[in-house]
Amino acid sequence: MNLRTKLTLILAGFVLLPGIGTLLFAEHLFRTTPTPDAYARVLPLAHAIEEEAVPLLATGNIAAVNSLFERIPEHYPEIERVTLAPPHSAPPITGAASTDPSDLTYPLRDIGALHITLNTPDPQLRKNLGTIVGFLLICLSLAGIAGLSITTRLLAPIKNLSTAAHQLSLGNFNARANISTGDELEELADVFNKASSALGNIDAERKQIDTAKTRFLSITSHELRSPMTPMKAQLQMLEQGYFGKLTASQRDSVSMVLRNADRLDTIIADFLEISRIEAARLKFTFQTCNLAETVKETATYMKGFMPEKNITIQTTLAKLPTLSADPNRVAQILRNLLSNAIKFSPNGNRVIVSAKPAGDYIHFSVQDFGIGISAKDQLKLFEPFYQAEQTIYRERAGVGLGLAICRGIVLSQNGKIWIESKTGKGTTVHFTIPKKPVLDIKPIRVLFSGKEQTEKKLHQIFSELLGPIGPIELAELEGQFTLESLHGYVDDLHHRNIIDKTLAEQFKHRISHAIMGTESEHPLP
Repeated sequence: MNLRTKLTLILAGFVLLPGIGTLLFAEHLFRTTPTPDAYARVLPLAHAIEEEAVPLLATGNIAAVNSLFERIPEHYPEIERVTLAPPHSAPPITGAASTDPSDLTYPLRDIGALHITLNTPDPQLRKNLGTIVGFLLICLSLAGIAGLSITTRLLAPIKNLSTAAHQLSLGNFNARANISTGDELEELADVFNKASSALGNIDAERKQIDTAKTRFLSITSHELRSPMTPMKAQLQMLEQGYFGKLTASQRDSVSMVLRNADRLDTIIADFLEISRIEAARLKFTFQTCNLAETVKETATYMKGFMPEKNITIQTTLAKLPTLSADPNRVAQILRNLLSNAIKFSPNGNRVIVSAKPAGDYIHFSVQDFGIGISAKDQLKLFEPFYQAEQTIYRERAGVGLGLAICRGIVLSQNGKIWIESKTGKGTTVHFTIPKKPVLDIKPIRVLFSGKEQTEKKLHQIFSELLGPIGPIELAELEGQFTLESLHGYVDDLHHRNIIDKTLAEQFKHRISHAIMGTESEHPLP
């Protein structure tokens, strides 16, 4: 029920309750109280009854008296009944009433008292009562119309402000509240408009900074990569002896320079890829294909990566549909995930690559059985330049852009990417891509979007669903902000009957979106 309806009902209630009370009181009063007109009409009848009944009573002919009393209501509809009471000092019929105000009492000399009970109110009183009812209905109608008009005018500025606030919450910083009431509502609207304008300026500055950052990254990457190709070509020619035979130490030095040039070229290529992701210029070449073949080819290719570790790559593939996708981008993600899995697995271990349909998406996963990733590192894993602290990771450390690029590619297609890991038991990285490709690529923030933003979202969720105790509970988790640990925490609250099932499901759903990102809107697999 909206506010206007509530105010209208309240105003109508103020009019309706006194009106109904007045109506009931008037009806009771008119129904039970005789009027002078009624007395005037009944008085001659009382005299007539007296003249006929007294002789009968004097002779003891009670049956004749009862017959007389029974015939009177048949001839006088306004009289309900006539009775005779024992002798007592009865008041005159000219106005006094008995214990029942509808009874008229008439003394019959020293024989007794005649009680005449009126059957219905006087017709004039009934007419007056109808007039009152009609007047009350008119008043109620006018009150309803006035209430609707007043509440509409009163709530129009509030609705205007509410609409503008909703637009602002959706990111429309041009939303303004146009209120000219000359009161506190107008002052509130002015404050809102100033706040909206300030937020718009901040957002414009942020976009300018993001654009400048992306352009700088793109231009710098291009400019750095341009000389890399001839530099590497010259180094390769030098290494292969095109400019004369090299000594062993010279060849080793040139090889070292060439390896670092390759590494630098890879880093520059990664920066260039990130700039494309953030500028929505990431290129996809969609074609009809079966991604099961892509998974098999990538697994076969990666068998040659770090062969000294003797890692076995297994594939577990469900029947995948033929669809339109970019197999090269899928292979790029799988190569990155497989290289990490191989790097961080003990020698002689295995890695499992899986793919299966999941609604409107294809769900991929790469599972290793290495040392795993600590809970505090899992949230940061998709941040650029991040490297986990475990020794085995440091031994094979890269720049830390690979997973950030994978995340950008996946989110560009409205997919999801997330991680499940337990220290000492291994890691599984999941990602999804849609069966129907996304052609309208949107910019994805890869840099400066990670742990801090996720923690803010979790803080907000805990505060909204658990109240003041929420932030305290979140702090006691001590950074254990993994999907598994947070879902386990919510399940524990449900099992202890602290929250019901519906709230628990809502809690877990919002946590999942906070952990895995909100750039895409499809349900979690």
